[in-house]
Amino acid sequence: MDPNLYQGNAIFRNQPSYKAFNKSFEHVDDALYTFLNEVDPEVLRLELKEPSEVFTSFKLNTAPKDPRTNEVPRTCVCDHTISRTEPRYSFPNPLGHFSELNLQQQAACMRVLLAWQQGAAVAEDDFVIWHATEKKRCNEQQRVQKYIHDYEQSQREVLYIPMKRLVTIYRQLYELSLKKLMKKYANESYVTFSGLPQLSQCKSLNSQTVSIEEVELERVVGRTRIWPGKELRSDSVMRNLNVRLDRYSGKEPKDSPTLLRDEEKNQEALGGNVVVLPLDSLLMLLTSGSYVDMSAEMFVSIGESTGAGHKYIEFYTPFPARNCGWHTNSLVLKKAYEAYISQPGQARWLNSDPNGATREITDPVDIDMTASSINLQTDFKPLLVGELSSDILDTSANAALVSWCLRCKGSNGEDIGEFQVFSTLTIAAMIDDHGKQQPLGCHLIKMENKPDCGCEIMSKYELISAWLQLKLLHAEVGHCTRISLRDFEPMLEEKLTLISLEQQLHDYYNTSMPQLLSNLYEFLQLLCSVPAGTFLLRHSPKYKDKFLLCKATKEATAQSFLLHQLLTESPPSDLNFLTQGSYLPISPTLCGRLHEELHLLPCAFPPKADGRAVKRRGTAVLPRTEPTKRVLPRRQPVHMGKTSAQRENIRHTCKTAQKRRARARKIAAAKEEKAQLDKFMSL
Repeated sequence: MDPNLYQGNAIFRNQPSYKAFNKSFEHVDDALYTFLNEVDPEVLRLELKEPSEVFTSFKLNTAPKDPRTNEVPRTCVCDHTISRTEPRYSFPNPLGHFSELNLQQQAACMRVLLAWQQGAAVAEDDFVIWHATEKKRCNEQQRVQKYIHDYEQSQREVLYIPMKRLVTIYRQLYELSLKKLMKKYANESYVTFSGLPQLSQCKSLNSQTVSIEEVELERVVGRTRIWPGKELRSDSVMRNLNVRLDRYSGKEPKDSPTLLRDEEKNQEALGGNVVVLPLDSLLMLLTSGSYVDMSAEMFVSIGESTGAGHKYIEFYTPFPARNCGWHTNSLVLKKAYEAYISQPGQARWLNSDPNGATREITDPVDIDMTASSINLQTDFKPLLVGELSSDILDTSANAALVSWCLRCKGSNGEDIGEFQVFSTLTIAAMIDDHGKQQPLGCHLIKMENKPDCGCEIMSKYELISAWLQLKLLHAEVGHCTRISLRDFEPMLEEKLTLISLEQQLHDYYNTSMPQLLSNLYEFLQLLCSVPAGTFLLRHSPKYKDKFLLCKATKEATAQSFLLHQLLTESPPSDLNFLTQGSYLPISPTLCGRLHEELHLLPCAFPPKADGRAVKRRGTAVLPRTEPTKRVLPRRQPVHMGKTSAQRENIRHTCKTAQKRRARARKIAAAKEEKAQLDKFMSL
C-alpha cells in the first residue's frame, strides 16, 4: 500500500498537539485573551503622560469598598451632598395617559388640598375651580385608581424588592422575641377548649349604645421625647437611619413594666368586672383576620373575685406575627427610629416621676469624647460593624396606665352593664410650643409602598390604633410620618384627628367605632361565661370567623399541639403577603412630596404640556365593511296612501323609538362601566 495515502491533508501536517488548543479562555497564552486585553500604546502613552479624560469620566461609577467590612455595599445609598434639580419620583405613565384637567385647573385644585392639609384659608377663586371640576375629578379618580391597581399587580415583585431588607431584620427581632417567650412559658401541650366568635360576628341589639367613658391617666413610667416642632423632612434623621438601619434595629425588645399591682386588681374586682387589656391586645381583638401580617395568638387569664362573683380577665401581650408585610415593616422602622433617637444628643426628654410630676432631663456627656482627650495624631483605623454595637444605648421609652369604662346603655339611657378596663400604651412625643408642653396623641410611622403613585390610605389597623390612642390620652391631634419604602425619604407629615379618623374608617372600610365597641362588649360578656383558668386565644386561617380558646393538657392527643413547636414551625416570611390580594388604594386628598415636586393632583393623570384639557375618548370604532350590493325587490313606502298628518305621526314615532334605543344603550354601557369600577373599589 502506498504510505502517502495515510499522511492526511497538508494543512494538518506539522501542527502542535491538541493540548495546545485545549486551554482556558483566561490563559495567558490564549491568543484571543491576549488580543482583547492588549493595551493600545497610544492610550498607554497618554495615560502615563497625564490623566486621560477617557478614564477619569468613570470615577463616580466605581464601587468603593466599605472599610468596616472590606466588601462592596450591596445597597446603594443616595448621596444627598449633591444638589438635585430633577425630582426623585416620577408618575408611572408608559401608556401616555393625560388628564381631563389642564395645568391651571390642577394647580388650583392642588392649592385647595394643601390649604386643607395645613389648616389654612382657601382662596375663593381656587374653590370655584375646585367645585366646577368636581365631576371630572371624580371620574378621573376612579380610572387612575384602577390604573394604579393594575400597575401594582403587574410590578408587585419590583415594588417590594426593598422589603427584603426589612424582612431579614424582622426575622432577627422575631428570634429574640422567641427566646424570651420560650423562657417565660413552658413547652406544654394545648388542645382547643371552645370557640368564640370574632368581634365582627358579635352582633349587639340596635337599642344598645356602648361608649368609652371616665378615661383617666393613672401613671407614667419612663421618659417621653419632646417633639422639636419641626418636620422630619427638614433634618437628616431618616437619611442617617437608612444607612444605620441594621445597627439600630437589632436591639433586644424589653419587657413592658407592670403598672397595675395585684392588690389594685383585687380591689377593683370587688366593685365589678375588671379587664386588663394592653393596646396591642385590644387591636388584635378588633382587627383579627383583617391582614396576614398580624399577631394570631395571645394568652388570656380568667379569674373570679372571692365573694363578689365578678370576673377578672387579663389579656397579655400578643405573640409576634409570623408573616411579614405592611405592619411589620412599620414596626421595624419604628423600633430602629426609637433606638436611634435615644442616643445622646439626638433628642430632648421629659422624665415622669411616680407622683405625676415631669421635668426635663439632659443626656449624659461622654467624658472620653471631649476635645482634650482626642489624639489628633492617631492614624485612622476603621472598626468592624460588630465592634460598635456595644456603644448603642438602650431604647428610651415609656409606658402609661390608662383606666377607662366600657359602658353599655339602653335606648332610654339607663345603664345595662359596664367593664372597668385598664390599658397600657406608649405616650407619644410632647409638643414644645413656646415652653408649653402638650402630649401628642400618637406618632405613627407608615411605609409608603408606591412612592411614585402617591400616598396610600391607612390600613384599618393603623386607623383604629390612632383612634384609640387619641381617645385614651385625651389628645386633640396625632401625627403620622409617611416614609418611602424605597429610600426612606419622608413623603408627608400628616395630622390626625378623631373626626378625620372616623371619617376614613367609614369611607374606606365601612366601619363604625361605636359598633366595634358594642361588639367588644358582647365579646367580653361571652368571655365572662368561660370558667376560670389560663387560656391561649388563637386565630386560625382555617376558622376565619372564630377565636379558638385553647387550654393546656397533661396528655398529648392527636388534636393537641406543643407551644414551642407552634412558635418555631415556620420562620417569618413575606410569601403569604405577596401572594394575597391585599391592596391599599391611593388617597385622593393627601398631597405628598411627589405631588409638590411634579405639580400633580392626587389620583389624576399628568396634564398635557400645552395646558389644554384632554377630553375622554370612548372606544375606537372599527371600520365597517361595505356589504355586497344586492338588487332588492321594490317595496311600496309605508306612507303611501297616507295623509300628511299621518306621515308626520309615523315619522315622529320612529324618531322617538330610535332615541329611546340609543338612550338605553348608553345607560347599559354606563351601568357596565360602573359595575367594573365598583368591583375594583371593593378590593
